[in-house]
Amino acid sequence: MSIIDSLGWAMATQFQPLRSGYVYRQDRTGRPILVTAGERRGFVRAFGWNFPAHVAGFMATVIMAAMVTAHLYPKGNETGGFVLMGGLLAIIGFGLYASVKWAMHAPSRVLSDRPTLSNGAGS
Repeated sequence: MSIIDSLGWAMATQFQPLRSGYVYRQDRTGRPILVTAGERRGFVRAFGWNFPAHVAGFMATVIMAAMVTAHLYPKGNETGGFVLMGGLLAIIGFGLYASVKWAMHAPSRVLSDRPTLSNGAGS
């Protein structure tokens, strides 16, 4: 198991092992879809690569927000600077949440044409 595969642990929790592959459930509650071990590995690995990209993007946007705030409020102790930085951090946090959620739901988009398992769990 590589480091990238380890970073994909959150994606891996959406797959339940079976004798003949895995069952994917979006957020562990969605409709059950049968996938192969290779497909699961691909989704987990893709999310593993997304994770450091999200971390880097988060860090970069926080630094940019701080630079903008410092440029507009150079003294560093103005109330407007605190309000601006707080607002920018809220926007960044929402953007990060939306992006991670989009990445976590990638299997649902790819597997949307697959039939649902009839018994809900497989065997």
